[in-house]
Amino acid sequence: MINYSNIFTIPNDELISDGSVDPMGMQMIWTYFGQLIYRNKLTTVSTDIRNYTINLLHHYVLYKFEHEKALEFNNAQSHFPYYNDAYSTKAGMLIFMEDILVYSLIDQSASVDTEGLLGSYKAQNELAKAKNDFSTIKIHAERSKGVLVRQIQLGINGRYKGPFINMELMTTNFVYYKEFERVEQLIKQWPEGTKLVNKLMDLLVDLLQVDTKDYPIVTLDRYKNDAELWQLYVNCFGKLQLNDSIKNYWLEKLGLNSGAAHSIFSEMGNFRRESVNTIIEAARKNESDEEEKKLLQWILDLEPFLSRCTHAFNLLSDVAVKKVSDVKQDLDALVSNFPIETVQPLICKNERLETLIGFIQDNCSNGEQFAEAILNYHKKIMKDRGGEPWVTVKNNSVKHYIPNNNNRISTEMVISQGYWYNGYYLNAVKSIFKGLNPE
Repeated sequence: MINYSNIFTIPNDELISDGSVDPMGMQMIWTYFGQLIYRNKLTTVSTDIRNYTINLLHHYVLYKFEHEKALEFNNAQSHFPYYNDAYSTKAGMLIFMEDILVYSLIDQSASVDTEGLLGSYKAQNELAKAKNDFSTIKIHAERSKGVLVRQIQLGINGRYKGPFINMELMTTNFVYYKEFERVEQLIKQWPEGTKLVNKLMDLLVDLLQVDTKDYPIVTLDRYKNDAELWQLYVNCFGKLQLNDSIKNYWLEKLGLNSGAAHSIFSEMGNFRRESVNTIIEAARKNESDEEEKKLLQWILDLEPFLSRCTHAFNLLSDVAVKKVSDVKQDLDALVSNFPIETVQPLICKNERLETLIGFIQDNCSNGEQFAEAILNYHKKIMKDRGGEPWVTVKNNSVKHYIPNNNNRISTEMVISQGYWYNGYYLNAVKSIFKGLNPE
């Protein structure tokens, strides 16, 4: 039996509802119901299976180093002031590995696939500026540094940390769980991966012995001419292809080999040709487990309601609209056969949804009434965030505070063609599908 009360989403800058991108606060609703299916093992920014694998190998190196090189690991914390605990030490070593990885693959970009490689643009610029003098490129092995700004949050580790925590691989402070004993056996079945792990172990030993003050700082020329290292990166991560053991591991850990997530994953060959709602409906029909089928049905019941509410707001926030009566025909069409009853049973599942329904349920008999309810709800969302509403209405007059004229979806598409504003992670699942099944 699934426990629905403790489902949560790891916060990240890309996912949390924000007034600048989500004025209706819908992300807190649709991500909640989406994560009932995916169990927080993927997010809107953790979509690249190669990056999952890179992160796994890097954290395995840290796990192995802490156990097998305990003397060097502990000495580093005594020697470098910025390495004042185990997490700071691991984070600095991780930044070093991520930087070496991206410089290596970008340096060999003519022969490798760099699609989705985080930090590639910045690394390419740094390599170009160096003009073959790689001693000018410094690698700072410290958690606030890296090729990317805020790399510890926005680099490979940062984007994939939440799913790794929810897969019970590690804690937020890089304390590793017993699962890494299994990862060790997985790496042993990957000869090139094993070689790269051993190489990185040696490099980290050397890194922790450099004579710098606060934390290790090295230059790229120290590694650029290491043909073995550069070739290992190509062999391990130069292509999107994965060996079967790792592919099966990710299918299991991402939960894509069972339940509603598997049913959706099985439909990914049709995604793009078919709409989101068609994919979800096909997955529901093919799902045999009644509890998992229910999760898909909830989304099918929920999203037509959310999309109509979102569309109403988009109509009203369009700067071309001066009066509610300007879009009365569209608003009336949105409340015709309004799917309020299908979402009523879901009120107890999500507090934000309960708030939205509370504003709407007695105010959807006509379009003007609906418009006022939508904007009152929007005003509350923005007030709760400490902000101001984008748009208000009084005596039929619409006043805009933040310009918005990006509504390119027609009312007809929402009502008759079943357009969904929210994708329930299908783009992320499609990316994972492509990574596990490269053409």
